Amino acid sequence: MNSAEWGVGIDPGKGQKVLIMEDETSVAEGLQMILEDEGYEVDIASTGRSAMDTLRKKGVDLLVADLRLPDMDGMEVVREVKAKRPSTKVIVMTGYPSVSSAVDAMKLGVSDYLPKPFWGDDFKTAVETALKERKEDTLKQEPDRTDKRKARWDVDGELDSEDPGRPRILIMEDEPSLAEGLKMVLSEQGYHVSLADTGIRALGSLTGKNFDLMLADLRLPDMDGMEVLRLIKETKPETEVIVITGYASVVSAVESMKLGALDYLPKPFTDDEIKTAVEKAIKVKKEAVPELKIAPAATEEERLIQHREVTKVLDRTAQDRGFWRDLMEMGSEALKSYHLSNEAKAAIVSGDLRWINQNVGELTQKQLMFIYKRLEREAW
Repeated sequence: MNSAEWGVGIDPGKGQKVLIMEDETSVAEGLQMILEDEGYEVDIASTGRSAMDTLRKKGVDLLVADLRLPDMDGMEVVREVKAKRPSTKVIVMTGYPSVSSAVDAMKLGVSDYLPKPFWGDDFKTAVETALKERKEDTLKQEPDRTDKRKARWDVDGELDSEDPGRPRILIMEDEPSLAEGLKMVLSEQGYHVSLADTGIRALGSLTGKNFDLMLADLRLPDMDGMEVLRLIKETKPETEVIVITGYASVVSAVESMKLGALDYLPKPFTDDEIKTAVEKAIKVKKEAVPELKIAPAATEEERLIQHREVTKVLDRTAQDRGFWRDLMEMGSEALKSYHLSNEAKAAIVSGDLRWINQNVGELTQKQLMFIYKRLEREAW
């Protein structure tokens, strides 16, 4: 098959098109009815081959894919679709969920992974979210970088004097024996490795230093590791993350990958498994397209523009609930249409009231509401 065989696009004047790949007729027809009631155009395919025939002939916005099919593995269909038509969004559904298949699916770029049975409202929400992502994909910009600041905690000494070509890894793990073991294994591979035994220490280290990769445990003594992952991906998106956990679940695997984790390793894992995962992550990091860095405002004119843009953002949060939600959930990506420095975006996303007061000035009560809610949500 070549790329030209696949559908060439969707008529923007028609409803969004969904293909349901499901061999159980009652399930397929039930999902079709739910989506048609919402205004979508829906086709059904009971086998993997018939699904690919439909995709070649028509093209769709979204594929809803069961993993167990009578003729082939559903994951193979997903892999083929993401390779030939990467703009097609995919939701995986399965009556046989597992952490490994959830991670494999998320790595392929699927929008969601739904274990059966699921509620109709959950299904509609997943479809709506996936199709919203599709609309936004063409407008995405490169991730932002925040400015470097001195770390509040320095667990392993200053990194800036290290060989700049040597990949830097931060291990966030509260079990000393495991943390030291991982450090030894990875140091022998030529990486510079630092340790943090709490979420706060990890965030402190990341505040002022550039790490290529973080290994992140999800159970920490001071905060939820998932919150640490969320904060890192909002403020230091250039840092790749591998999740390691002794409490693996489909739910946490899917959530981690949605937040931007590159891999998810259930404990216990072997030395070879962690070395392979780290090697792949560092390769992804090295091959990434260089990110655009927007400098902090330097001139009076730039400061006035920044003041105006920050004020516009906060005014909009008081008037537009949809924008409020997007900013809370998507972070700096919701600010792509504003002329803001990376430090300004980071301040808004993280609720850095001190920076805003110093660089923008006093805010009205309406403008402050988003900042207060952000701080309340991220409170440790």
